[in-house]
Amino acid sequence: MPQSSQKQRVSITVDAHLLAEIDKLTENRSAAFEEALHLWRAKKIEAQLRQFYQNHAQADIEEEQDWAQFAQEQMEETLEAEGL
Repeated sequence: MPQSSQKQRVSITVDAHLLAEIDKLTENRSAAFEEALHLWRAKKIEAQLRQFYQNHAQADIEEEQDWAQFAQEQMEETLEAEGL
């Protein structure tokens, strides 16, 4: 996981039992919470992407496929014209 040299101190309130469990698993609470936040953020982004594509209209998908096919054909023609 990339480390940022710029860190900010924050104060949070956590359930005592959860914190005790975290303390059993690690000696570095900060690292554990930072990793948890990275995972939470990735999960949120994934959920947003999933929702976007689930709500994507079939016509939009077909149009994107047509554009991709067109771009591929244009690239092939250009490469062929240049002898590559």
